Amino acid sequence: MGIDIANYHGWHGELSRPARGVFSIVRVALLQVLRQKTYWLLLALGLAQFILFWSVIYAVTQLELPQDAKQTILREFGFSAQTDEKRDNGYMVFMERQSVVVMILLAFSGSLLVGADFRQRTLPFYLSRRIGKRHYIIGKLLAVSSLILILTVIPALALFIEYGALTTGLTYWLENWRIAAAVLTYGAVLCLANSVWLVSLSAYLQRAAPIAITWSSLLIMPGRLGEFLWKASDNEYWRLLDPWRDMRLAGQLFFGKFRKDFDKGLAWWALALITGITVVALLALVRRVRAVDIVE
Repeated sequence: MGIDIANYHGWHGELSRPARGVFSIVRVALLQVLRQKTYWLLLALGLAQFILFWSVIYAVTQLELPQDAKQTILREFGFSAQTDEKRDNGYMVFMERQSVVVMILLAFSGSLLVGADFRQRTLPFYLSRRIGKRHYIIGKLLAVSSLILILTVIPALALFIEYGALTTGLTYWLENWRIAAAVLTYGAVLCLANSVWLVSLSAYLQRAAPIAITWSSLLIMPGRLGEFLWKASDNEYWRLLDPWRDMRLAGQLFFGKFRKDFDKGLAWWALALITGITVVALLALVRRVRAVDIVE
């Protein structure tokens, strides 16, 4: 049967740039996640804490009390509108508390978004189109980063806007603009590190169970070991084994305020450690994708 008889015809329109394929990969990946009811449950669990923070901030700011009294009540709840020598600001604390939900969501997303492409051998067919290997890698990293943004950065910025709108408005936002910058910096570290680590791990392990077990172990066990060694030896450097703490310290470098003076020195080591691991993971991911044969 000839190609015309089979109703197959060449494309006569203007071809899009291959770089636009990155956004298609992100869109399809997010649709894959949103179509699964289990992931909706995890997203709802992650946003439950945001709703709690939002409600408490709204309720306290409406009380007929002096501003100092309101801030004291919020601090007792665990939220501080500023950063002082005893605690981080409430927005970064909120993002740090979201780490558990982020870890769980990413653990189950790795196989769906990346592992299935290698396990079912569909990646060669994607790459046979006008989508290069670098576009595939960037698209998957942005897809994972989007999930992290939904659970951390966007809610934290929403809380920052809410508190300013309910208190002094522009005055609070202008005087504390560095807090918003710190949230964005911390979010960038979370997105870059977690996306590269997860996509690289998923490209090699492929199946859901190995990915979830390995991913959770890598993010939990070193931190527990570092905490034990720190208490046993009183050496703060052992706490660098905790990936989540390293990400927070690295994100705080731009903000410039730390609960302990010693943390500032640790932050540079944390940044170097995260950067090194991320570079190695990225090189491993590039090597894995390059090994895929393309069907022309």
